Amino acid sequence: MASFAEFIAENFHSEADLIWRLDGPARAVAAFKAGSLSVEVAFEQRETNGPWHVAFDVVTGDPTERTSMAFRVFNGVFQAVRDFIGTRQPAIVVFISKNDDLAGIYGTYLRREKNAIESMGYILEGPHRVEPYTEYTLRRARPADWREP
Repeated sequence: MASFAEFIAENFHSEADLIWRLDGPARAVAAFKAGSLSVEVAFEQRETNGPWHVAFDVVTGDPTERTSMAFRVFNGVFQAVRDFIGTRQPAIVVFISKNDDLAGIYGTYLRREKNAIESMGYILEGPHRVEPYTEYTLRRARPADWREP
């Protein structure tokens, strides 16, 4: 049985006004606001032809809003993920967390986004547990310009 938070995460959708910047050829950052919170979602390719790693950070804002804006923050993070894979079409995108609660949130949102992710030509792999980390992978399964026959 899903928790109340999982139910809200799977059913509450919001859109963020993403502002993108490139910090070199191997790093892209999407910034957005959720209430007073400023959030940055970073996509980084740590080695040539390697996977792109996703990380996000609430960089400024009223600390008391972190809880009330949490669903908006995660919706913005996964909106940025959809935009990134739709534009860059990377072979592999990886979510890694040392925190079990954050890994669970990634899992909830990735399940929610599964149909959109698959329609963009990606498959979801994971969770894979390698102590102390949990990892989810989006792997491109077909070219982005592939169309149903």
